[in-house]
Amino acid sequence: MRKLKHPPGECSSTLPEGKSRNAAATRIAILEAARNRFLQDGYDNAGLRAIAGDAGIDAALISRYFGSKKQLFAEVLETTREESIDIFTGDRSTCGRRIAGKILGPASKSANKMLFIGLVTSSSASPEASSLVHNHIEKYFMKPFAKWLGGPDAKDTAWLVSSMLMGVAIMDTIKPDKNNCVDLLGVMLQAIIDSA
Repeated sequence: MRKLKHPPGECSSTLPEGKSRNAAATRIAILEAARNRFLQDGYDNAGLRAIAGDAGIDAALISRYFGSKKQLFAEVLETTREESIDIFTGDRSTCGRRIAGKILGPASKSANKMLFIGLVTSSSASPEASSLVHNHIEKYFMKPFAKWLGGPDAKDTAWLVSSMLMGVAIMDTIKPDKNNCVDLLGVMLQAIIDSA
């Protein structure tokens, strides 16, 4: 998980108990409250006042720290990001297996992955949230993958693989793979990679 940035200095907000909170703690409280609201209510129905109430702060602080609901959601997505660069290192002939292992292997049930899938599914009806999710996936998976693949069809191949992986990841949260389809998924992905 990446390090959270925060404005310098102390925040002057006051908690209901009268305790002051520093800027980093306020930022983290907002992100946690927002993540929970976006998961529970979806993007369109998650209100900034409700998020502020859950965080124990004044709603104006959300604008101070994040600017807008859109930027707040983008930051919440960032907190769920896991590094995928290890997928693009190593032999090209085993890339499909590495990707499959990341999606369906033992480590695939990480808290961050589950949060990301929850945010995607709970907010998928929102065009604005869907655009933010797409931008996030494009930045951290599709563009690096296309660059690594190279060739004229790399961008389309990266989109296709991303789409497959999102579907597999969502299905794995609904009904976890009992037959360990890592090998089968790896073969399918490798065929796509080899044809690029």
